[in-house]
Amino acid sequence: MKPLREQFREWMVFHHYSPRTIQTYIGCVYAFVVWSGKRDPLTMGATEVNAFLSHLANDYHVTAKTQTQNLCALVRFYDGCLGKPLGDIGKFDYASKPSRLPVVMSKSEVFQVIEALPPNALRLMTKLLYGCGLRLMECCRLRVKDVDFARGVVNVKCGKNDKDRNIPLPKSIITELQSHLAYNHTRFLAMKWVVHLPDGLPRKFPNYEHEWPWQYVFAARGFSTDPDDGRQKIHHIHQNTLQKAVHTAVRNLALTKRITCHTFRHSYATHLIESGTPIYDVQQLLGHSRLETTMIYNHVAMPPEQRIASPLDTR
Repeated sequence: MKPLREQFREWMVFHHYSPRTIQTYIGCVYAFVVWSGKRDPLTMGATEVNAFLSHLANDYHVTAKTQTQNLCALVRFYDGCLGKPLGDIGKFDYASKPSRLPVVMSKSEVFQVIEALPPNALRLMTKLLYGCGLRLMECCRLRVKDVDFARGVVNVKCGKNDKDRNIPLPKSIITELQSHLAYNHTRFLAMKWVVHLPDGLPRKFPNYEHEWPWQYVFAARGFSTDPDDGRQKIHHIHQNTLQKAVHTAVRNLALTKRITCHTFRHSYATHLIESGTPIYDVQQLLGHSRLETTMIYNHVAMPPEQRIASPLDTR
């Protein structure tokens, strides 16, 4: 019989959970088992889950988001994988949920950070993060077919919550992006890339892994082993590469804000609202399921009295 960890992994793969979610949920269940003194999960249930969640809040002082994440992982593990529903776990000590506003850069700061990056694919990636409001992994996973130059849009496939959306492609980077793809196409022809494909596509369409439209826009420098079949394939650039580059650029500029790759997305949304873009349009561009999630940018956007010029100054 397979270990429970592998059973849980296979259950999540079958239900199309993302690799990062699978890794996170397995880590949450493992932390629960370690906390219990490595008891058999089959001998535990709602009482132990209740105590574990309270332990996270009282002893580890985790955020409400982390506590909810652990609850979701345990519910999926027991209700879904084991077929042993937890039922009502009762009231537990909830982690505090302070209201946090996102860090936002001014337009000047955005371009300072972009110009501080080396003039290569990493700078182009930050331009897409800000110019399209992409999440970091959405940018890393872009494929050639997802960039529609004819319509001037970027097609984000399988974003957060497995949602697709279209975003206007900034006109200012079209030439740079086309040059980058032309360089990659030369490498693709010379090295005969075989690309990693998601889900069951390699079995259904085996030729796709050799075709240019399915190649990554931001491909890694070398090949790596595909965990699905053990073959050497080209993958997208690792997210840490861009994270480290942005961190170095911010440090060299001596900026005091805590700026990460996700800050470009926050800045994108805030600047759209400041320019008068309707909040419903911003919601669609960001791919938010709930309007309340997008509304937070209203609290960091510059108020009208600061961003609207007086008629006396615009004559």
